[in-house]
Amino acid sequence: MNPSAGISSFVEGFSLARHPALRRYTWLPIAISLVVCVTGLYFAFDYLIDATNRWIAGLPEWLSWLDLLLKPLLYITGVLGGAWLFGLLAVLIASPFLGALSMALERVRYGSAPEVDSQIWTDISMSLAREARKLLYHLPRLLLVFVLTLIPVINLASPAIWLLFGAWTMAVQFVDYPTENRQRPFQETLDKLKSNRAAALAFGLCATGALMIPLLNFLLIPVAVAGGTVLWRTLEQSSDAGTAQP
Repeated sequence: MNPSAGISSFVEGFSLARHPALRRYTWLPIAISLVVCVTGLYFAFDYLIDATNRWIAGLPEWLSWLDLLLKPLLYITGVLGGAWLFGLLAVLIASPFLGALSMALERVRYGSAPEVDSQIWTDISMSLAREARKLLYHLPRLLLVFVLTLIPVINLASPAIWLLFGAWTMAVQFVDYPTENRQRPFQETLDKLKSNRAAALAFGLCATGALMIPLLNFLLIPVAVAGGTVLWRTLEQSSDAGTAQP
C-alpha cells in the first residue's frame, strides 16, 4: 500500500479525535501527556543549557566563532529531541487508556468494535504486558541505531536513521491498539506493517513530526490513536480484499 494511506489516516485522526462521543476518552491521555511533557522539559532544560555550555567551552579557540551558530542549533535539537522522548514516555504511561479510545473510535467511525468482557484491572495488566512486549521489540533496535551513530562515515546519516527509527516506532505503537483489543498477537501487527512498510512509515513520520513540536505534542496521543486505528482498518480491509480475490 502506498504512503498516501498512512498520511490520510493520520490526517483523518485529527478530525476523529475531536468527535464529541470521544471526549470522555481523550481528556485523560491529553492531561497525562501535558503533565509529563511540561515537567520533563522543565527539568531537562537546565541540563540542556549546562551541557551545551560545556560542549561549546570544549571547542578549540580557533572555533570559538561557532558559538553563535551552534548554541541555537543545539538548543533547538535538544528541545525537539526532548519533546519526542517525553511524548513517547507519556504514550507509555497513558497506554492502559488508549485501547478504550481505539474501541470507541471504531464504534464512531465504523459502527462496530470488538466486545471486551473483562475487569478494569485485567485490562490494565494486559495493556502493561503488551507495552512491555513492545519495549522488548524496540530496545535492541534502539541500541543498534545508537551504535550506528558512533561509527564514522555511517554516522553522517544518523539524523535520517533516527528519523526512520522514530517513524517505525510510532507506527508500531499506535497501529497495535486494534490488534490488542482483538486479543491477537503483537506479531500480527508487525507482519501487517512490514507488508505495508511505505504506508506505515508515512504514518509514523507524521506522528514523529507532531511529537517533536513542543505544546502540540501533548495533543498527539488521541490523534495518533485515531489515525493508527483508521490505518489498521484500512490495512485489514486491503488484506481481506486481497484474500478474497480468486
